[in-house]
Amino acid sequence: MNVKSNITKRFAFTATVLCVAAFLAGCVTAPKAGKTGKLNHIGLFWLKEPGSHADRQKLIAAAHRFAREIPEVRLLSVGQSVPKGSALLDTSFDICLIMQFDDQAAMDRYAKHPVHAQAAQEVFLPLSQKIQFYDFVAE
Repeated sequence: MNVKSNITKRFAFTATVLCVAAFLAGCVTAPKAGKTGKLNHIGLFWLKEPGSHADRQKLIAAAHRFAREIPEVRLLSVGQSVPKGSALLDTSFDICLIMQFDDQAAMDRYAKHPVHAQAAQEVFLPLSQKIQFYDFVAE
């Protein structure tokens, strides 16, 4: 009787776990596509001192300040490159940022904003040996 009781308890536990997993899987939604017509601005930064944790953090903090203080910045994602995993993956840069704006006019206002100008002069330009930007409109 003891063996039968243990089997029943295990079955009940397994059934409960599967039901909870099925419920949670039903709650998960697919990521939403970016909004069409938005201007995406991608920046790659190569540090003068590659691998410098302190300099990476200064660039990342400055980018986060853009998102907090410049209303035209609709979305910001910023971070460091990942370890090489593919021949197609460029890991030569130290920091990448992606920002999204409503349109070109919004990005132009961002570029003239005092917070951006200060960060460019005090952080990005002094710490970077190379900076490369790519812009595209979402379709």
